[in-house]
Amino acid sequence: MKCNGCPLRRVNQIYLLATSAKVDVSGVSVPENVNDDYFRRAPKKANNKEGDIFESKKEEYKPSEQRKADQQVVDKQVLEALKKHPDGKMLKSYLRHTFGLDKGQYPHEMKF
Repeated sequence: MKCNGCPLRRVNQIYLLATSAKVDVSGVSVPENVNDDYFRRAPKKANNKEGDIFESKKEEYKPSEQRKADQQVVDKQVLEALKKHPDGKMLKSYLRHTFGLDKGQYPHEMKF
């Protein structure tokens, strides 16, 4: 979250971009409560009131205190791993930028 604004979440591999940059994250310990159930969506509450079918308001997601604490624990360890990297400042800046291609640029021809 601190590096690129992405919270602790499961991401499909097709949305990742492989790079040659390597960071040693072997010292990062993920809390025990982070497992498959941790990433499941909460079931929707049934709204069976008459006349309220179209007027029901969408509830905004708010992370629990446990998720916030887990995020802080992981962020702290990942930032420490980035500091140990020889190009830590440059790598942190690299992680903040969004990836985009211009006309005529092909990711399979690039070296990251």
